[in-house]
Amino acid sequence: MKITKLYKYPIKSLTPSKSESLTLNENGYIQGDRLFGFRFQDAGSRDNFEWQRKTNFAALMHMPQIAKLNVEYDEKNRQLIIRYDGNTIINANVDTQRDEIEEKFTEFVINSDTDLIKNFPQRFPFVFIGGENSNHFHDTPNGGLTLHSQESLNDLNNQLGYEIEHTRFRSNIIIEGINPWEEFDWIGKYIEINGLFFNVEKPVNRCLAINCNPSNGMTDKNVLKSMLDIQDKKPPVFAIKLIPLNTQGVIRIGNEILIHEEKNP
Repeated sequence: MKITKLYKYPIKSLTPSKSESLTLNENGYIQGDRLFGFRFQDAGSRDNFEWQRKTNFAALMHMPQIAKLNVEYDEKNRQLIIRYDGNTIINANVDTQRDEIEEKFTEFVINSDTDLIKNFPQRFPFVFIGGENSNHFHDTPNGGLTLHSQESLNDLNNQLGYEIEHTRFRSNIIIEGINPWEEFDWIGKYIEINGLFFNVEKPVNRCLAINCNPSNGMTDKNVLKSMLDIQDKKPPVFAIKLIPLNTQGVIRIGNEILIHEEKNP
């Protein structure tokens, strides 16, 4: 079994960056993954980096239209480019032009759903936070990575009776070469990738975000309800969560996955 796809998400809930490799930095995070977030105005100041639930951020579960935004982030030059329908709406430096980033992102969201500002005026404008290696905005306080197999997705699609893209689940690592759902047998064990070790902590609970089609930013299918019917779990699960045990290293496409019963084989 090998890694076939790798992704990182520079901004929480926005589009991914497909990568040939992922670097685990000195803080135990994937470099450039969930590095920034657009947080609601009433959820804290720009320098408040305490972990908060995703309900305090721009997120697909309540703003599916943000999936239509294409994100590019130049880590070296600290330049953020966000495009909509082929047009650049943001091209700004994350250190010196945060006001502009906040203003233009807020403008896009409000213009695409005017009820938001009517119903929740206290939430806007957004606060654009993050940018340092120690600031990451995952759905859980301990961060980590997520992994699923192509075989599990294929089986899920067969059970659903329609095709959904792997990007709905926003995993960092996608592998091939195992039986469907086999990755769930690894929970409580340890996996090794290119000399890096991870605790397989738990399955990943799914929310309304998976109802959003990442290709067009529309809620087109009730995937969550279908998965509830299939799995009889509340909430349904897909993918597994990995907690890094090393502090630095690189994961690459083509790396093999090794399973260990103990932390130090």
